[in-house]
Amino acid sequence: MNDNNQSQTSYSPEVRKNKGISPLWILPILTVALAGWLVMKSVHDAGQRVQIYFSDAAGLVAGRTTIRYQGLEVGMVRDITLSKDLSNIYVDADIYPEAKKLLSKGTRFWLVKPTASLSGISGLDALVSGNYIAIHPSETKQEPETVFQALESAPSDLLAADGLNISLTTKDLGGVSVGSQIVYRKIPIGEVYNYQLNESGKSVTIQAAIKDEYSHIITDQSRFWNVSGLGASIGFSGVDVRLESLSALLGGSIAVDSPGDGQPVEMNTKFKLYPDLKTAGRGISIKIAVPDDNKISATGAPIMYRGIEIGQITDLSLSEGRENVVASAAIQPAFSDFLNSGSKFILEEAELSLTGMKNIANLVTGNFLTLVPGEGEKARRFTAIRKTEYSQEQEKSVAIRLTSNNSFGLDVGTQLLYKGIAVGSIIKVGLVDGVGTGSDKHEVFMDALIDNEYAHLIKSNNRFFVTGSASAELTESGLSVTVPPAKQLLTGSISFVSEGKAQARPSYQLFQSKSLAEIAKFNQSGSKTLSLFASELPSISKGSPLLYRNLQVGSISDFQLADGGVRIQVTIENRYTHLINKHTVFWNRSGVEVDASLSGISIKAAP
Repeated sequence: MNDNNQSQTSYSPEVRKNKGISPLWILPILTVALAGWLVMKSVHDAGQRVQIYFSDAAGLVAGRTTIRYQGLEVGMVRDITLSKDLSNIYVDADIYPEAKKLLSKGTRFWLVKPTASLSGISGLDALVSGNYIAIHPSETKQEPETVFQALESAPSDLLAADGLNISLTTKDLGGVSVGSQIVYRKIPIGEVYNYQLNESGKSVTIQAAIKDEYSHIITDQSRFWNVSGLGASIGFSGVDVRLESLSALLGGSIAVDSPGDGQPVEMNTKFKLYPDLKTAGRGISIKIAVPDDNKISATGAPIMYRGIEIGQITDLSLSEGRENVVASAAIQPAFSDFLNSGSKFILEEAELSLTGMKNIANLVTGNFLTLVPGEGEKARRFTAIRKTEYSQEQEKSVAIRLTSNNSFGLDVGTQLLYKGIAVGSIIKVGLVDGVGTGSDKHEVFMDALIDNEYAHLIKSNNRFFVTGSASAELTESGLSVTVPPAKQLLTGSISFVSEGKAQARPSYQLFQSKSLAEIAKFNQSGSKTLSLFASELPSISKGSPLLYRNLQVGSISDFQLADGGVRIQVTIENRYTHLINKHTVFWNRSGVEVDASLSGISIKAAP
């Protein structure tokens, strides 16, 4: 036993020391390193935390409302908190690292959101992407800051960053507001970006910016006046209302001129803002003789050129001889080259009839003048004419005169038709003595203009007759009823037959119907008296018609007793005397004839 135990070799464990790091520590070390890197990255990406105070939290959402600089996102709102004194709120926001340099004591913040007003729409980008906070850094280098007070709106000086900045001084704002346009010849060249009451409290200073491309328009001789949409005055002639364009009415507008002898101005040059063109005294003074019954406002009636107002009527008075009405007007200097002897001023009047409407606004605002530029020497005195006269002067129409013993209900604007096509219209209706007709009675005249393209239709033997009313004719074939178009039925019209030589006459006779025109002899004026003898006086009176086929060709002028009966004097127009010959028979168709017999009662009545 002992020998066996001794024969066994005895071993002891060998302990070795490992000087390296155990692989088990690699994972914890990597975890710690990654966590540290994430912390450092989080701190780096977090940027700078700032507090921005607002009056309320409307439009602000934590985690969604961004902070932008020139459209680029540079921060994000993280939290919204009510201030300790409960007077306002503040947001905690992170400014991204690359934008930290924007933060200083002079940095300004404001909330941008879509806003619609009478003067326009702003913040449209916020309508798509949502409200955001705009940031603008200080223009000078200042100490860093992390607490800010937000502005209520965008700083006014930012709007003036581009273009020529000017100041306008006026007694009151007069309808001008931020965003009001500065216009030159009705073209916007700038806008108002700020205004404030002066320290004295007696005037208002308006800041405006002129676009770079239009800055040369503003010179030291320029004058500004208010054209903000609406003005009114009360006088003996009534209430005068002056309306500008809709944009000027809603948002206000300021006009400016640019005299050619002016010099360029520097930034922030001060000008005076006048209440209107007349007060500004910049308009070129002219005199315009206007037609009677012109219905032009004496204070502010516009003078237009192609839809653009280039001047105003400033006064109405009588000429020295009290023969004409003279309008004093002021024309913007920019249009001085239009004021020459060949230019025309046209009176634009309201036209309201069954055939249509034109210049309907004139019924409220009054008539106005339109300038048609011409050539010639410079002039300052002009004569305004009506549109019809202008058309005639321009040889765009041919003037003719129609005469008749009745107006037949026709008036200015009645159309002249040839085969149903309108070729002209009546421009004037009145009374004239029947000179050359052998009668001292008055006749009705109608002056008409025929469009130049139809001038060849006016010939020496034309016959004009009234149409536009329903008519009926009973013939052997039956009853024929003619009804014109509704427009002609309401207003009436004049048609004509083109006959004779290609030479217009000074005047033409207007017949009551086509039938009378057809049977009449052309160019036979005056009348002829005939004597008729009857055994007794029929049921007629002075003025009773003399009919031919139910068409009146004359009338009863007198009757008296004669031997064995009654002598009746009949007047027949010369144009119908060709109907009288040795075979002509006259008979009485007056009253009602009743024939009673055993076969019955027969009644005949004249038309």
